[in-house]
Amino acid sequence: MFTKPAECPECKATGKFFIKKGYFKNKHNAQPVPRYKCKKCGKFFSSHTGRPTEGQKKPELNHEIFKLYASGTTQRRLAIVLGCNPKTVARKLVFIAGEARKYHEKQVAAGGLTTTYAQFDEMETFEHTKLKPLSIAFAVRAKTGEIIEARVGEMNCHGKAASTSQQKYGWRQDTRDAAREDVFKMVAKRQKPKTNLTILSDAKTDYPKLAKKFAPDAEFVQVPSRIAKDGGPDAMFALNYTAAKIRNDLSRMTRKTWVTTKAQWALQAHLDLYIAWNNGYPIFKSKSGAV
Repeated sequence: MFTKPAECPECKATGKFFIKKGYFKNKHNAQPVPRYKCKKCGKFFSSHTGRPTEGQKKPELNHEIFKLYASGTTQRRLAIVLGCNPKTVARKLVFIAGEARKYHEKQVAAGGLTTTYAQFDEMETFEHTKLKPLSIAFAVRAKTGEIIEARVGEMNCHGKAASTSQQKYGWRQDTRDAAREDVFKMVAKRQKPKTNLTILSDAKTDYPKLAKKFAPDAEFVQVPSRIAKDGGPDAMFALNYTAAKIRNDLSRMTRKTWVTTKAQWALQAHLDLYIAWNNGYPIFKSKSGAV
């Protein structure tokens, strides 16, 4: 069932501004969609005009790809299971990640994800080869396990492979500070009103200055990153558990070979999609793929 348009998508006319001009059928399910013409500007439009899924031939795949891509399934396997072209899956990733990021920002703007206790750390992966490492800075709400923010940063190879990396790929720009700053800024903004904010992290020496700069009112606490030798509890269990889920649920993070990130932007898109999945955002109104 389709509702009558409230305004013209071109001239924004309202009231009795349109006349009906027949129907056309969707390519994916042959459902008739009403077509209209604006009496003021003469533009033709339909009830689908302006929707995020406008022009998509297979919107019903959106929900399935969102679900499976956050559950350890690779792009190639998604294409096989859903019976579509791998290029379709790649395009859907960009679309779904964009909608997931919009929903996350909308939640934040509406005052969601506020907390009194957050945990922050980084995890490493790589782009195409171990000689091109990447860092993921992220923070979680310790009580619920919701991801507050996750940002990808580029870094130089270190250790025995550093010289080989520089010879083959040259000096890489280190953008880890920018990624960390984005996460710290978001965490500081998520402080619950009229309460104190505590941020827990490991003992890395770069973190205190970031906390002082971007979350000066928060209590910043550093602890060992691993479980104490005496068998005590893991102080950063919520974050380490989320990191383990990311390693398991993102196919590009599961293995050191075979399935790898080929582009930094794709890893960020996959993380944006996973934030929506992990936080339980209903970015799709139904399994039909409507946003």
